Amino acid sequence: MYWIRVSLWCVALACFYVLFILKPDNVPLVFLLFILGVVLPGCGEAYADQRRRRDWYAKRFASIDELRMMVADEAALRRFRDEKGVLKAARQLRRQFPLCPIAESVKLVESL
Repeated sequence: MYWIRVSLWCVALACFYVLFILKPDNVPLVFLLFILGVVLPGCGEAYADQRRRRDWYAKRFASIDELRMMVADEAALRRFRDEKGVLKAARQLRRQFPLCPIAESVKLVESL
């Protein structure tokens, strides 16, 4: 997990090194290096957050049925789904379990 994150940060730092130390004259290259230097660390951090959520879910729940048993009020969640929609009900479920991946919460809400 960390090697992807670290490698993206290293590539971003290399882009900024080329950009600020070597100072290339090619305008499209400067633009590309700047964009890569800004976007790549964000991608690395997003990957780390997604991985952290997935690992938490895998460690805590073996299946979707275990998550269903942990839901406090299934009837209220079902009613919320029928009134507001699946995505808003999934967000409501994620308020109870903040680290639950959105895909798993949508599966649970649809299966209610």
